[in-house]
Amino acid sequence: MKYSVSRLLFFALLMAIFSSSCIPLTRLAYVQSEPDTDPLDMQYTGQQIDNIIRPGDELYVRITSADEVGTNIIPLDQPRGIYDPTLLSYTVSDDGTIKLPYIGRILLADLTLEEASDKIELALNEFLFMPAAYIRFVNTKVTVLGEVNSPGVYMFNYKNINIFQAIGYANDITEFGNRRNVLIIREDGVRRTKTYVDLTTDDLFESEWYIVKSDDIIYVEPLRRKKFDLATVPYNLIISAITTAIVLITFVQTN
Repeated sequence: MKYSVSRLLFFALLMAIFSSSCIPLTRLAYVQSEPDTDPLDMQYTGQQIDNIIRPGDELYVRITSADEVGTNIIPLDQPRGIYDPTLLSYTVSDDGTIKLPYIGRILLADLTLEEASDKIELALNEFLFMPAAYIRFVNTKVTVLGEVNSPGVYMFNYKNINIFQAIGYANDITEFGNRRNVLIIREDGVRRTKTYVDLTTDDLFESEWYIVKSDDIIYVEPLRRKKFDLATVPYNLIISAITTAIVLITFVQTN
């Protein structure tokens, strides 16, 4: 009987250790829906990605002409031969314009990249044969910190991205990251805002915070078990010590 009690104690300790080391799937899975949700009803309306040029945006502009293949009227000279579009960017001024060769200042505010490209090409028709303008956003970045596999500052060539794309840059959240309480810090001029979002619910799709803006900071806090260092507990050593103790107790009791 005493041996059976020792064995039950051993298995109880094992279950306690394993339960403390395992994380429920509901804490790891993203955008979970209710079990009875019809897949045909999974349509969400949220904030649209902003691809409109606005004052303060940084634009990379490359213009070529059919007069000479590969000609670019925007110089591509870079220090030490390094090509970096951010060094060739144009800041959209407060009045919504940028200054380009030949045509001078041109109003691009409130246009999409495609509309701005068409407008520049039309203005250059007077000076170049079949001009082509390539434009993209640069100097857009997001900072991802906390319980992610690769924290850091990441650049992207879009006006905005969604929060899952931002976390993807950081190689996903670790096993011990709290997906239900992710902090987003946003700075808009002199106003700073922070909020917490739950990545495990599909309500996120309709949230204004689903879209990440340039200069946002995302912080993934650790789960409580990580705070108590349960991620680094030497389980093998503990189990070995418990097993040895039970064997010794059983040996003493049977002799």
